[in-house]
Amino acid sequence: MFKHGKANGYDLISSMNRLLTVINLLNRNKSYGVLMLKKNNRYLISIKLFLLSFLPISSAAQELNEVGQLKITEVLEKSLEEFKIPGFVALVTNSDKNIYSEAFGLANVAKGEPMQVDSIFQIASMTKPITSAGLMILVQQGLVKLDDNISDHINDLTPFEIFEQVNLETGTFSTKIAKNPITIRHLFTHTSGLAYNFNSFELAATNQPLFNSERYLLQHEPGEKWTYGPSTNLLGEVIEEHSGLGLFEYMQEKLFVPLSMEETFFVVPDSKMTRVVTRHAKVGDNFSELPQPSKIAFPELGHGGLSSTAPDYAKFMRLFLRDGITDTGVRIFDPSTINLISRNHIGELRAELQPASRPDFAKAFPQRPGIDTWGLGFQLSGSSELNERSFGSMSWAGIFNTEFWIDREKNIAAVLMMQYLPFDDEVHIEILKRFEEAIYTNLN
Repeated sequence: MFKHGKANGYDLISSMNRLLTVINLLNRNKSYGVLMLKKNNRYLISIKLFLLSFLPISSAAQELNEVGQLKITEVLEKSLEEFKIPGFVALVTNSDKNIYSEAFGLANVAKGEPMQVDSIFQIASMTKPITSAGLMILVQQGLVKLDDNISDHINDLTPFEIFEQVNLETGTFSTKIAKNPITIRHLFTHTSGLAYNFNSFELAATNQPLFNSERYLLQHEPGEKWTYGPSTNLLGEVIEEHSGLGLFEYMQEKLFVPLSMEETFFVVPDSKMTRVVTRHAKVGDNFSELPQPSKIAFPELGHGGLSSTAPDYAKFMRLFLRDGITDTGVRIFDPSTINLISRNHIGELRAELQPASRPDFAKAFPQRPGIDTWGLGFQLSGSSELNERSFGSMSWAGIFNTEFWIDREKNIAAVLMMQYLPFDDEVHIEILKRFEEAIYTNLN
């Protein structure tokens, strides 16, 4: 179809540019049948990919050129259509800047509002790494030590009890007092024995709330095994005890202001409520949109409750890619502290598959059970295959299927934000897998 030669090469590029200009103008135009073009956007992307493949590819490390970006978009567009996800935002960053950010689908289905890159998501347990980073500032200052007992920092804690006998049908149970003390390290690494009612049949059967600060019921002796739960909430209390500040005030002073994170909060400002993504409940293959509250406000707790955007959270992820320095050059952590956070702190233990005691809320999780370890507030990849994150990459997620990872070895981090229950269902996992593979396949 194309003849070889210098002149024809320039003609090809010129023709390609003209076609891309027309396509982009059509994509921005709201009339003349553009709805049909948007519906079939994946075909336009395929045309762009074909033409762009004739251009030289940049050799810059850890970048995504236009070809790579379009290939990721094509994968995610197809996934959106295949699985009928209401909408999501995908972002990739290196240590310097965001190198990919796209919004897909709708932020509010009932109103037909399109998703935007800066749409606001309830990130739930993606609060935990932020709280953990906040406490690591106190560890770095020598005010808290990892093997301190939690009782050294918080007075008048109720005794930690371990389930001894539980009748799962009647909900009656007996307990015994834990022999081992709970340490700061146990709380960082989810080895304290605390669990949630969505990953504990005992807590679900006995009608325990999601978090109960009046009675601490453990699944096992502290340090005995890995069990996911609200341990990070106690780390938040340690922060408040030492700083004399509320948790959000501390986060703002020590993390959000230095990082220029202006859109992460426990209480979404009224002026920003129009950008909040609605939540959905997935039953079978169908998504049911939940009513949007007029106000989103959560208690300032260390284990969850923040809302944020993908670009704002990317600033937090870059802190670890930059060895503790913010985008503006402010040092929050020494490199040795970043290395301490990102190494295995559970020894021979592994993150174990958690039971789905409330399957409408969360499926069995985490991903890669029996393989991954845990650092100080982050899951750590215990293996690495072709076209996926490196061994030791840091990650975690939120209950509404927001998820991120930080690959320090390859100087790349990514976040995929959805907003539906149940957590870690097969659709979320499959799209996340495709997103990850598309990133690493197309990195320069």
